[in-house]
Amino acid sequence: PFDIPTFWTWCRLGEIANIYNGNSINETEKAQRYTGLTFGYNFIATKDVGFDCRINYNNGVRIPLDLDKFKKAPKNSVLLCIEGGSAGKKIAITEETVCFGNKLCAFVPLVVQIRFIYFFLQSPIFASIFKSNVSGIIGGVSINRLKEMYIPIPPLLEQKRIVSMLDCLLNFIKNFSY
Repeated sequence: PFDIPTFWTWCRLGEIANIYNGNSINETEKAQRYTGLTFGYNFIATKDVGFDCRINYNNGVRIPLDLDKFKKAPKNSVLLCIEGGSAGKKIAITEETVCFGNKLCAFVPLVVQIRFIYFFLQSPIFASIFKSNVSGIIGGVSINRLKEMYIPIPPLLEQKRIVSMLDCLLNFIKNFSY
């Protein structure tokens, strides 16, 4: 798509991470079977991922540990909203293993720093690519289209340097006061 440094390479997102969406649960089933449990995996819906890149884990919905029909995003995965008004705009890194809704997708890294993916998915370049792939009445991007999108990948040490620099800059901005 554009020139990148010599030792970087273009990859498709599906080559560097396992990408999959979660499960839908209708409101009745959620209320009757999964609300108020004191054990299990937290179930994260789109509403639980904030525009501030944080996840609300205490929403009262849990999935029993022995239910295999629910997809899980392991700790240190990226969750990205892929459908509706928040598509491409809500993103967070999981702090624990969770089950998650069908309007979210998980990025579980294979060969790339998770925070590198996380920052790339918030970049103007990705936002533009994502927006150009939105389709449907509700507006969303399919998992298959996501997997085909390109990402520029630097060597691992460069990924770590980029992530470290972005983390330092974000901490500076966060702690900056007038």
